[in-house]
Amino acid sequence: MSIVATETSVLTFVSVPGLAYRGDWTFLQLSFGYLFGRIIVSYFILPLYFNKSIISIYEVLGKKFGILIQKFSSLIFIITRLLADGVRFFATALVIQYITGWSMEGILLIIGFVTLVYTILGGIKTVINVDSFQFVLYIVCALLSIIYIVNDMGLYEISKSLSYEKLKIFSFDYNFSNPYNFINAFIGGLFLSIASHGVDFMMVQRVLSTDGLSNARKALIGSGFFVIFQFILFLLVGSLIWSYYSCVITEQDREYAHFIVNILPVGLKGLLVAGILSAAMSTISSSINSLSSTFVADWLHSSSIKISKLISLFFSLLLIMIAWFFNGSNDVIIVIGLKIASYTYGILLSLYILYAFNKKYNEESLVFGHAIGLVLLFFIADLLVWTWIIPVSLFIHISVVHILEFIFNSLDLKKNMKIFFSISILIGIFNLMPESQNQKSYTLVHSNYNETNCMLSGLDVLENIDFNLLKEKKVALLVNHTSVNKSGKHIIDLMLDRGINLKAIFTPEHGFKGNYAAGEIINDSVLNEIPIVSLYGKTKKPSSYNLKDIDIIVFDIQDIGSRFYTYISTMTYAMEAAAENNVSFMILDRYNPLGRLIDGPILDLGYSSFVGKHPIPIRHGMTVGEIAYMINDLGWLNNDLRVNLEIIPFNGSLNVVDSSAIWVNPSPNIPDFETALLYNGFCLLEGTNLSEGRGTLSPFKLFGAPWLNSRSLVEYFNEVDKIPGFSFSEHTFIPQSISASKKPKFVNELVNGVKISIEKNVVKELKSKDECVASEIYFWDNKKSVCYEYPNPLSAALKIILFISKTHQDDFKFTNFIDKLYGSHKLVESIGNNTIDSLIHTWQSDKKNFSNASKMFKIY
Repeated sequence: MSIVATETSVLTFVSVPGLAYRGDWTFLQLSFGYLFGRIIVSYFILPLYFNKSIISIYEVLGKKFGILIQKFSSLIFIITRLLADGVRFFATALVIQYITGWSMEGILLIIGFVTLVYTILGGIKTVINVDSFQFVLYIVCALLSIIYIVNDMGLYEISKSLSYEKLKIFSFDYNFSNPYNFINAFIGGLFLSIASHGVDFMMVQRVLSTDGLSNARKALIGSGFFVIFQFILFLLVGSLIWSYYSCVITEQDREYAHFIVNILPVGLKGLLVAGILSAAMSTISSSINSLSSTFVADWLHSSSIKISKLISLFFSLLLIMIAWFFNGSNDVIIVIGLKIASYTYGILLSLYILYAFNKKYNEESLVFGHAIGLVLLFFIADLLVWTWIIPVSLFIHISVVHILEFIFNSLDLKKNMKIFFSISILIGIFNLMPESQNQKSYTLVHSNYNETNCMLSGLDVLENIDFNLLKEKKVALLVNHTSVNKSGKHIIDLMLDRGINLKAIFTPEHGFKGNYAAGEIINDSVLNEIPIVSLYGKTKKPSSYNLKDIDIIVFDIQDIGSRFYTYISTMTYAMEAAAENNVSFMILDRYNPLGRLIDGPILDLGYSSFVGKHPIPIRHGMTVGEIAYMINDLGWLNNDLRVNLEIIPFNGSLNVVDSSAIWVNPSPNIPDFETALLYNGFCLLEGTNLSEGRGTLSPFKLFGAPWLNSRSLVEYFNEVDKIPGFSFSEHTFIPQSISASKKPKFVNELVNGVKISIEKNVVKELKSKDECVASEIYFWDNKKSVCYEYPNPLSAALKIILFISKTHQDDFKFTNFIDKLYGSHKLVESIGNNTIDSLIHTWQSDKKNFSNASKMFKIY
């Protein structure tokens, strides 16, 4: 039980349920490798330790290869334990912080101090006994969680919600890049287990505490079965939480904690907190004890208990500092821990394999060989899945050692190699540290998201972490009526309910309630004594006065994926103001209803305006968060400014239709998805003397003019030159001056109009969600489980404009607005020259160039 508790730590308690919550059970394949690895260790490595009188297992290497190798292997172990257990320590604090709201520093100090006290007072015997009790406690906690969910939901409801895919254990796809296919997972688990339980002193120390080799083997192999049982238990917890929540998502590695905090009753909640602390402290105490033992035995050659306790205090403080360092990493924390161990375990395991070769090696060959091998490993590690790092590492280290052995026996290179050795160690330590997201020009606050049938906005994700990122800050919002969570509650109400210090509200075109017509000037106002500053009135940019008491601007507005939609321009001006006034800028990202498809020309900057500010295509295929990242990184802000940008991604896929979502009109004349799609092309009619349907209940689905021969147009495009995906019918209408459209074209006149109908195509050969979404062209409908292809409104609009210009030469006119909408004068020229097909063909290079340029800015 002590072996399992030591290797388990809180990583299993929080990360393994998270893996099942966000995916399936293929992680369990690792545990089968773990079991076989333990069997190999029991019969081939453990006899080495029991046949010799040792305190540290690295004394075995010292007796054969010399004291330098003993210290070298001990140093590798110390580095491994400090980094890997620093991750585990951080994982504990992460969960406790989520549950209690305490500071990260306070939690690390408290847990570190309490663990240190009982470790020093009791030594290894106390550590093992407490580990065993802690193992029982956290297993009971997992069982109680399962019982609670089963009792609350019922087995029938659970069985309906959990599909085979959600409980899949084995993956035989033979994709080498997938660490959780069977071969990769089994190989990874096998070598990781051989290394961790054969040459890692923290684990071996448990086995050496038995009274003989026979019992040591029973304990070690038995622990392999316990681990399989334990993984099954915690994966089941994750799957049941997913079934219980259905759509709720929280931060990665907080899934179980979220369940404990928000679902479990008082009493059971407290017991689970004790279970988390048990899982954590069992590992931390073992780490402190083994670090102290190996340092005293291998480096100080002392047997003083007093010195050992002082060394324990030193390593406790070091673990606290390293745990704090890992705060802010975006990787799954259990994978961080396994990756760190994989790099250094290869060195330790290769030394024991070389021990078995029954050959005397130069100390320099062993030390320099492993240092060079570590550097080589870092160069090729990105080509490997982490489960293959140990076996590849073994091959590299053993090969380099033998090459150096040959060189050293032939040439005197020892002195020059010492400098290289020092550099190698520094490179190794640096590469083991987690990559900081702050190296980019933006901070992606939550990089991982869950693929469920539900779409959650960045606001939903921020709400799930209780707006912790905004507490203690003075906040300004750039929002409108679309800034609501999945339940329809506005961001302002959510923030005020949580006591967020909201200082100002900025609003874009159409105003705070989204009820002003396009182009209508909007004045400032007040809400609950909070000033509402219009960015579509006297100014389009927040002033220094507006931002004088602001720490961060939060942008949360639904865009529709078209360049000439003005919310992106408003965001740009706000980012510039934030950069100029040293204010941070946060994007709560939202779904782009038009998906990933790119279409249309890139804007010529000579025609930059509020309806098209940046050199992007008309249909850009990006979210506002991705565009903000692009604007900031490419220096598109005024005077090449950069803002401190944070992005909270939405949860879901861009090419999945969220049938459960309620459509909130992003502006008065975009009442549904089909209108948003048609707007992407037929908004160009605003640059002509044709009505685009404003002043009716079907804007952009209708177009026409009193002088238009609508019958000839309908007959031509339905029968002669049919546009794929569209059908047309005659439809007269009378535009009215309404709140959504003040003074529309041809107000109160009878218009000979055309009604546009969309005919979406079911792509029958694409029957799976993954295939459909991967295309970036089609849309997957979760509710109907079909893949749709929608028609292209942009090229359709151009063909219709060309037809009308030719058949109504005396009546049809462009306005000065058309060049700003299209982004250049080329449309007007092509209509005049009758070269629309050639113009549309030129979009191909624009689309290709933008697609390549935008790849580095894609978040999803």
